[in-house]
Amino acid sequence: MHDTEVGTLWEPPPGPENRLVPAGIAWDAVRAPSHLACPALAALGDEAGAVIRDPYNGDLYWLLPPGAVTAWEPLPQVTTYGTACYVEIPPTGRTGGPGPYWIREPRGRHLTRPAALHAALATAVGGQRTEGES
Repeated sequence: MHDTEVGTLWEPPPGPENRLVPAGIAWDAVRAPSHLACPALAALGDEAGAVIRDPYNGDLYWLLPPGAVTAWEPLPQVTTYGTACYVEIPPTGRTGGPGPYWIREPRGRHLTRPAALHAALATAVGGQRTEGES
């Protein structure tokens, strides 16, 4: 199933409140801390689908096609959410806190290609290691 096919089947929860939504059905999720996520997001550019920011710790969450995290190669400090996991999802239009909010709303396409995200995060992890070794 292509991103656009899945994207048309899923929308954020209705109403004004964030909701815990099960991963592994309409999407899987990947969470990364801001020092890795921000460079990865910049590298992805328009290839990024919807992205959620958790303002409490600065982490970013990407939504991937369902089942994508089962083949995800682990990266340091990056967490995956698939079946049996829940992610706090903001409603449409929430682009600021309090609580998690969209920095890229799921308009048209909500999924990010797993290979593109993994490559961007791996580059950020590699850059962090290089800086730490200096």
